[in-house]
Amino acid sequence: MIEIVFPESRFEHASALIQMHHDRKRVFVDKLGWSLPSGTSWLEVDEFDNEYAVYLLARSPETGRHIGSVRLLPTTRPHMLGSLFSNLCAGPVPVSEDCWEISRFVTCPPRVEGTSVLKLHRLLAIALIEIALLKSIRRYTLVAEPQRVPALLSIGWSVIPLGLPTHCGGESLQALQILVDPAILPMLRRKTGVSSSVLQFPDQVRVAA
Repeated sequence: MIEIVFPESRFEHASALIQMHHDRKRVFVDKLGWSLPSGTSWLEVDEFDNEYAVYLLARSPETGRHIGSVRLLPTTRPHMLGSLFSNLCAGPVPVSEDCWEISRFVTCPPRVEGTSVLKLHRLLAIALIEIALLKSIRRYTLVAEPQRVPALLSIGWSVIPLGLPTHCGGESLQALQILVDPAILPMLRRKTGVSSSVLQFPDQVRVAA
């Protein structure tokens, strides 16, 4: 299952969020060498981990430890593409109520007990579609390395480049847009071996099977 953390419910998920920020530091700074403001800290936190951010958290069923996550930001508020990487877009940065940004997608393979990295990616992809249906999100934007595009396509996403790959800070980055297609939800569920919603929500909230 994937837990959804809205701003108002962060306190009850504090332990998992701290683990997430620690793992982001281990992966993005220590392993990948990203030059980030929090490089000297044991946590990776930036200005977009704010009161508008929503997180999808995957946790180990055995230990409850964070094993994967993704951050979502409304494009109608400050977000990475609009604030830091607008030069990657050939045209205007997409901004609308039905467009949200994906960022800080991270998985921690050593802790994925009994769950393959591919399955974890698919579970998070399912969660992204499910929350899109709940919040009337029709598209996602993101900044990624161009070599990530085949992996996104293999999941079933409809990926549209917003500009050409551009050299930024020692690496090649590209602005992308993902169109949310509810039709791939049953296919992803079959491939992943789940039969209903993967999101953990209050009882009154449900996603159609």
